[in-house]
Amino acid sequence: MNFLQSIFPHKGTFKLAFVGMACLLFFIPLVKAEEQVKRETASVNKLSNNLVQLSQQKVCPSVELLPTRSFETDKYYVFICRGNQKSPLGYYVRFTKNGGTKITIPVSSKIGETYLATKGEATYVVTPYELVVTKVNRRDRVIFREKVNNAIAADGQPLARACPDGNTTFVEAETKNFIVYICGREVPDSYVAVARNGNNRIALPLQKYNSSGNMEDSQYVAVNGDIRYILTRKLLKVSRDGRNIVKEKVLHWN
Repeated sequence: MNFLQSIFPHKGTFKLAFVGMACLLFFIPLVKAEEQVKRETASVNKLSNNLVQLSQQKVCPSVELLPTRSFETDKYYVFICRGNQKSPLGYYVRFTKNGGTKITIPVSSKIGETYLATKGEATYVVTPYELVVTKVNRRDRVIFREKVNNAIAADGQPLARACPDGNTTFVEAETKNFIVYICGREVPDSYVAVARNGNNRIALPLQKYNSSGNMEDSQYVAVNGDIRYILTRKLLKVSRDGRNIVKEKVLHWN
């Protein structure tokens, strides 16, 4: 007699219990996915509400220059305001969450959803994935970097998500030129890479993976035609016909 039969000695009761448990196991992933979508939606709604409140504080240089893009990190709100003759590409506006300190800088360049603004020796870059500040006098050394938790357009729609709706982010790895995400529901099943320059994005199914308890042994492999993508704790390698076309050290791994 197995464990279930010891609890449910009657055959009919046992079958009913077995079916009930099977249904529960089937729906657990769906419930988790639904809960994650609800959390993401609530987060975007919260950001939208915060933006309405901040808009009353005259976020942009003038009332005509409404925000077209809004970004939120753990420490900051960043807005991209409409442009005018003085700054055709718009304005970069950043608020600190704790004290409300504000800076406003003309946007100097835009590539896709990457916005760059320069003031003195500092360069500010914001994308749907990260906020970065560099100093020119330090050979473009990064002095601040923070993940963007939410990025929305003027109509309230999310600009981008690393992993698809309902997915878990199993790995987030950063190299000099890329951010790579390993996504999936119950297990890793997709490879998503975003180029830091221009935010070009590729999403592929994982061909194989080894999510070892020892992070040093973890490996994720995706294939697109004759191009092979391999991510480990130490390196990101992209090769074509056995020859490396990208080989970069992993700087951060979460």
